[in-house]
Amino acid sequence: MKPPVRHALVRCAIAVTLASSAVALGPWTATAASAASAASAAENRPPSQPAGAGLSTGSAACAGAADPTYVRSAPTLSAVLRDPDGNRVSAQFEVSWTDDAGDPQVRTVETTHRTSGSTFSWTVPSDIPVFTEVSWRVRAHDGTVWGPWSSDNEGRSCAFVYDDEAPAKPSVSSPEYPDYSDDGEWHDGVGKYGTFTVDSTSDDTVSYLYYFSGGGTRTAKPAEPGGPVVLTYLPQSAGIPRLTVQAVDRAGNASAPREYMFRVSEGRTPVAAWKLADAAGATEAAAGAGGRPATAGAGVGFGAEGPARTAVTGAAEFDGTAGAYLTSGAPAADPAAAFTVSAWVRPDSLAEDLAAVSQDGGADAAAFGLGTDDGAWSFTVGDSVVRGGVPESGEWAQLTGVHDPVAGTARLYVNGRSVGTAENVTAPSASGNLQVGRTRSGVGANWHGALADVRVWDRVVVAPEAAALAKRGTASKGYWALDEVADGGSPERDGGLPLTFGGDATIYNDDNSCDPGADPDCAPVPLPIVGAGHLVLDGDGDFAAADGPVVDTGDSFSLSAHVRVDGASRDRPMTVLSLPGADGSLAAVRYSGASERFEAVLTDADGEETTLTAGNAWASPDDDHHLSLVYDDAADEILLYVDGDVSARTSYRPGWTAKTGIEVGRSRVAGGWGEYLDGVVDEVHVHAGVLTSDQVIHLRLGMADV
Repeated sequence: MKPPVRHALVRCAIAVTLASSAVALGPWTATAASAASAASAAENRPPSQPAGAGLSTGSAACAGAADPTYVRSAPTLSAVLRDPDGNRVSAQFEVSWTDDAGDPQVRTVETTHRTSGSTFSWTVPSDIPVFTEVSWRVRAHDGTVWGPWSSDNEGRSCAFVYDDEAPAKPSVSSPEYPDYSDDGEWHDGVGKYGTFTVDSTSDDTVSYLYYFSGGGTRTAKPAEPGGPVVLTYLPQSAGIPRLTVQAVDRAGNASAPREYMFRVSEGRTPVAAWKLADAAGATEAAAGAGGRPATAGAGVGFGAEGPARTAVTGAAEFDGTAGAYLTSGAPAADPAAAFTVSAWVRPDSLAEDLAAVSQDGGADAAAFGLGTDDGAWSFTVGDSVVRGGVPESGEWAQLTGVHDPVAGTARLYVNGRSVGTAENVTAPSASGNLQVGRTRSGVGANWHGALADVRVWDRVVVAPEAAALAKRGTASKGYWALDEVADGGSPERDGGLPLTFGGDATIYNDDNSCDPGADPDCAPVPLPIVGAGHLVLDGDGDFAAADGPVVDTGDSFSLSAHVRVDGASRDRPMTVLSLPGADGSLAAVRYSGASERFEAVLTDADGEETTLTAGNAWASPDDDHHLSLVYDDAADEILLYVDGDVSARTSYRPGWTAKTGIEVGRSRVAGGWGEYLDGVVDEVHVHAGVLTSDQVIHLRLGMADV
């Protein structure tokens, strides 16, 4: 318990003179106005009384004795002073209090003159007592007469209390997540809220500073000083997170931190799930969780392929008729509580709104639904709708809808990315059977396309989990080490299309047959970039090409290669890799002689070009560089990596598919070939899917398998 505050008594004429090299100090008495000053005042108006709005104690506005400002160090007092005649003025500050013996104490200071309307400041002496109410006031002098004190008549007298004692360390407790030092159990879990009660034994605690592991510092205020607060926390990952809390008093003193650690288990598994990977001819979908199979309508067929490069092994086809549905005959989640619903979806028609997963609600609406609405992906909870992302006919997407009743939100993830959030969501209490492929029993919006891997949780699925649900791997579609020549080209590692050489393109091999140290006629040559050799191009019609499509550019893809640009040709554009069409290149990675930067040039279906320039990486000629161009179809985004770092990115939808192979060292220019590379290229990779930053780094280091 901190000492009680001693209150100031009336001011008296006891004065202590303070000396300072920065200001002129002196006692103030009732005789300060001399007879000469009084005579002059007859023709000179006194300075204005300081206005309360212009007074401040430290960073706080002037507060009276009924509610003084609490400070943790000697404060700086400030006042805006004015003179009606526009004269320069000085300020006189006065502080007063009653000491332990009951005697009144006064400190005064007078500043130098400044322009009328200026702010005057004074830092209170450090010998002011703690836990004592200190009053202060100020007035102005124009060189002839004094103006009234700020406290005169109906004016303002300010007060503060100096408190240098920090509050006690707060306590923390949680029924869902006990302190790990007292409890050895792992507690449920990721996506399940916990409540943490923070309390203080110091009755002047007015707030708590806190942060959970990985989060920023936040403030919580109790209803009454010294009272408790309840914090909520949604674990994002399994482990032993830490809550750090400090109590803060009225003066801003912070207590020593309280560290509270607790055990968080993995999130609960789905309460209902259907993989929809059943064999062709099946009449129901086997339950992956929840124990209830889903009966199929006449418009459902099993045995379809699931989304490529995922762990989803199969899918069900829905023909869009009234029979295109499955139902479990029971609800899967309480719509008024926390829940998450997800599915892989492929619409084959976008002529009207479609429902992928829903649950019956009242007579007029579904309790919740996941699908398309007004040309966008959608997630509905009661009357709230979240829309985001653009469905594309024939393309798979992963949808996850999350209802968080604690936050009052509904959030939609598309392909692992949050695309929208509805606030102040009121979920319906009515709940009926879960439906797959239609909005409600017998109502419509039947799915036309394919669905797979439907899951429902009775908790919040957090962002990292939503991203994991949508994860699609990569698959190598071409790897040319460029270490050897076979049949006029370089073989592809897995037996795919070779890179056939054109012009004078050759493979340089480091066979150690020439030692410049022993043979003066042996000219030193650069080492291969990676491995035993690399492709050498002279910029005069040399190239290498795969004669046929290598990767589906209608889906996500990635291109990578090492390159060394010849400094002799540094002033012109040169292409490293390209994916050509009939009249232009869908994508080209090139060196720009004008900027000496690497670029990605993208051409859409209308022939319009988008150029990304690597702004943070100089393409130094004669040096080795690694380039990766990554197209993320799910995010409609292109990324250009230079030497392992993302150097440029932009939103992009090509709108067409390259039907030919990959070109090394040239690209389509105005219907013909051009921008031939003068330099060397090594380790060309083509992947289906989106390379991660770690995978790009591995390729840069010469690792063939990522």
